[in-house]
Amino acid sequence: MASAPTPPPVPPPPPRHSPLARVGLLCFTLLVIYGSLHPFTGWTDNGISPLAFLTAPKPRYLTQFDLITNVLGYCPFGALVVLALHPRVSGWRATLLALVAGTLLSGTMEALQTWLPNRVSSNIDLMTNALGALLGGAVVAPFAAALIDRGWLRQLRLAWFEPHASFAIILILLWPFAQIFPQDHLFGMGAIVREWLTDPDSWPVQWLQNVFPTLPDVIEGIGLLRPDDVQGQQLLESLVTACGWVGTGLFASIAMRRHAPMLRILAALLAGTLLLKATVAELQFPDDNAFNWLSEGGRFALLTGSLALVLLLRLPRWLRGAMALAVLLLLLVLANLLPANPYSWISEQGWRLGRFIHFNSLSQWLGWMWPFLALFYLIWRFEQFQLDRRSLRRARRKARRQAAAQAAANDDTPPPQA
Repeated sequence: MASAPTPPPVPPPPPRHSPLARVGLLCFTLLVIYGSLHPFTGWTDNGISPLAFLTAPKPRYLTQFDLITNVLGYCPFGALVVLALHPRVSGWRATLLALVAGTLLSGTMEALQTWLPNRVSSNIDLMTNALGALLGGAVVAPFAAALIDRGWLRQLRLAWFEPHASFAIILILLWPFAQIFPQDHLFGMGAIVREWLTDPDSWPVQWLQNVFPTLPDVIEGIGLLRPDDVQGQQLLESLVTACGWVGTGLFASIAMRRHAPMLRILAALLAGTLLLKATVAELQFPDDNAFNWLSEGGRFALLTGSLALVLLLRLPRWLRGAMALAVLLLLLVLANLLPANPYSWISEQGWRLGRFIHFNSLSQWLGWMWPFLALFYLIWRFEQFQLDRRSLRRARRKARRQAAAQAAANDDTPPPQA
């Protein structure tokens, strides 16, 4: 008796590129540029060549912390370069390109720092940054195919998130870091407009005063919105924190598939954010309580906001998107109209001190810009939703016309003769 033929082997899936890695590489590069050139002011031509740092002597003040920070700071860059090049370039070639890219980026930043009086260009920084990019690429290169083509991270990405959610995933991953810098209210992001308006020397205020001469009176009127008692301030803090958490949770749910464990993902996101914020606070102020920033109003908002998310996540996707848009807009209004919180756990002046000054400033900008980027994504998703609906309606109309034409053709066909 002949044995049944064996089925042909199933070919492995073709290698794929990772949009998430490429978006992440772009975002991380922008963060490196910001961290290297902040505060982007005071540019001065001191007559020194921008490449003079290559042959400069060793810096006088150089600590082990600086060396480790420079190496670790560029490790993610090298890893993202290797992942972004997959599958076109892989292996040692991708690692070599990561080294070249890290060297070029660091060298460009060091050269530009020549014209910034508050920064010091250093060939030691260039070498340690290049070493970090090399290490990051070398560590990830052997696992690039496993991570992108058949790894569990890719499986979770495909199982839990929508195909075009790479930008949203990057924002979700950046959200914990946007909370490191202490806002007036917990999760009170997006207060960049108030920051500009309260600084009379900022360029937006200078420009607006030329257009609206009564702007100083308006700013002074905004300052009168501060509550007179602690209870009123706690109520506002609870409202701002709840808007920040609920808006973020709804935004994240838009990028997830319907069968994704949304509650567990959001719970992990919140727990990781609070732990990260407490860890950084402990590093910055080791003599204080790491959870000083978690006030009574903030705890109440996290509890009520989490309960609200449990109910809101059951709503249809389009309704969750509309509510996320409205809640984030309300957060921006509250964060920019409400004056500074006099009961804030710590002043910005104290927080800016220490070796984390540039990292803190970067975190502050992340907190300022995150709601605007989230709104941009939500608006884009609504536009895509409308385009998909129009395409579906056109396809249905075309199918109905084809069916009607086919029925008319069948009616015009003469019956067969006996």
